[in-house]
Amino acid sequence: MSEMKQSIESDAFWVRTLFIIMFSIIYRILDVVVLFMVVVQWGFTLVTGQVNPALNQFSDGLASYIAQIVRYITSGTEAKPFPFTDWPTPKSDMPTEL
Repeated sequence: MSEMKQSIESDAFWVRTLFIIMFSIIYRILDVVVLFMVVVQWGFTLVTGQVNPALNQFSDGLASYIAQIVRYITSGTEAKPFPFTDWPTPKSDMPTEL
């Protein structure tokens, strides 16, 4: 019981809790951003027959960022996501043709 009391009384516990809340809110906002990107990419593909390479590259970085958020809020890592670290770089070149 004393370990739980120490945990609750520690500043680190409450600071991490605040970061978890903040990144959870960011995660929910990014959910809407991803939906918007899907619609824009779909429209671009409809008009041109190809995916937008810049949007494709950004979406790859965004997917990595979302994964970082999930790892942090589920205690998979202690490393805080962007803006406390660099923005994730895309892992690979994604195809631009369908």
